[in-house]
Amino acid sequence: MLKKTLIFFTLFLITNFGFSQSENIKIKSDKLDEFNYIKADDFYLTHHLYIDLFLRENLFPEATPEDVYAIISALKKYVSIEHNLDIEIDTPGKRDYLIRFAILKKEDGTELLIAFTNWNSKEQKFEKNIKIENDSYTRWYFLNKDKMTYRKDMSNKNDYSKLSKSDLANAYLFDEVYENDYKIKSTIDEVLSKTDLNLEEKITANLMLLKYYIFKREVNHISQQTEYLNQLFINNASKPNLKALEMAFKATKFQIELMHKTN
Repeated sequence: MLKKTLIFFTLFLITNFGFSQSENIKIKSDKLDEFNYIKADDFYLTHHLYIDLFLRENLFPEATPEDVYAIISALKKYVSIEHNLDIEIDTPGKRDYLIRFAILKKEDGTELLIAFTNWNSKEQKFEKNIKIENDSYTRWYFLNKDKMTYRKDMSNKNDYSKLSKSDLANAYLFDEVYENDYKIKSTIDEVLSKTDLNLEEKITANLMLLKYYIFKREVNHISQQTEYLNQLFINNASKPNLKALEMAFKATKFQIELMHKTN
């Protein structure tokens, strides 16, 4: 009898708390059923959600990979059209950071993943509650099979004919058009083949190449490209105007850690 009780208790813990890898993250939704509704590739989830919900607005830059992984895991498991997911993040010295994930299905069948927060961008503070009707910080993305596209990255929002090659490679990587996936690498190669690139252009193109390798799960290339960029930054540590690129590289290395956890 004791053995059966222990087995039941263990299963209960796994079912109800197994999502969490972080003591900072709490699920506040009352009812949790596993839907596994979201099919978006982990590349998009780890890229968009880490940058948009932790780095932008300086929301919670001290988040660990365990924090972000816990949220992404819960999102994939529990969110559906009928069920939202409420997350509470303990932010020392501040009011708790609240996120509500919801999926909206429009009349034309288009599905959106929306992340509402209690962050007041105007006043630069966390409100007591999420106020959807006000100007609380909100991000939303189009869902299409395993694609997850930020609204401003949709192909109909950009004139590709006017983009630089680096921007075009970025557009191909993050838009919703599957056919463009095959153009990413050749576009990056075209940029890197130029002999007149300045340092910032060279680093930007190589960061794009690293992103592409992450997208394709090319493990050996990810390692080699990361080391190459590490050395590039070390060799040019005294050069000005590289701070933004260093931050982008740091965020990309964080994404690599997340991808290791999700795979």
